[in-house]
Amino acid sequence: MIRRLLTEELGSLLDTINRDQHFLYYSYLTCRKNRTVHYGQFSEHGELLGVTAFLKGLPFYAFSVYPLQTSFRFQSVLPQMKRDLELPDGAMGSFIVNEDEWEVLKLEIDVMKPPAGILLMKHRHLEDLPLGDDEVFRLDTSYFDMIESKMVEFNTIAFAKEELQNPFYGVVQDQELIAVGGYHIYSDDYVELGNIGTDAAWRRQGYGKKVCAELTRKGRAFTPHVYLNVLEKNVNAIRLYQSLGYVTVCQQYIVEFAL
Repeated sequence: MIRRLLTEELGSLLDTINRDQHFLYYSYLTCRKNRTVHYGQFSEHGELLGVTAFLKGLPFYAFSVYPLQTSFRFQSVLPQMKRDLELPDGAMGSFIVNEDEWEVLKLEIDVMKPPAGILLMKHRHLEDLPLGDDEVFRLDTSYFDMIESKMVEFNTIAFAKEELQNPFYGVVQDQELIAVGGYHIYSDDYVELGNIGTDAAWRRQGYGKKVCAELTRKGRAFTPHVYLNVLEKNVNAIRLYQSLGYVTVCQQYIVEFAL
């Protein structure tokens, strides 16, 4: 049986889920819950085998999966979700899963290209953060149009306009925003850095590191749980984050598949 999950069922899942190992789905249960629908696959005896969730409001079809049993079948849940949510045939969906989940799921999913490795990193070492830099400051509403323009320029496809309600920090030179960063999630439970970029002409001068350090510093003042995701192949970024006190807590994959 496949059906949409009830509020109390989502609460039960939240009581048991490991945030570090199921980071994306945890966000769907918490900070993103108002924009998310969850469908469960149940055994003939009523046991929940796994969950597939869909996040509304992004410019792509964003899913998350949470297998609870090896008998969970993502492809069994997807057709009903497509009908209920009126998702188009042939479009591309995507989700992020940890490597253990992917070992189970990869046998049944029609991927559109090889999955990309992505590391979940968490800030652990406050002593590695440099002192604050006056060049980096919080961007007020007068910079919002400029931030949106930069998100397009940097091709940050995970940016959602509603994230402007979270703090953004940046560096300005000659009235131009040359480096910027913010948060995908900003709550007292945890924060997730994101939407980070530096203009091509200003790279390799330390501005990105300054912005990341300030985001981390402000995040750690708000909650002890500060995270970010980084592509496994982006070795320079990984080294930068490590130099600021981040450690890898989970190996994941970005999976793109045909609806």
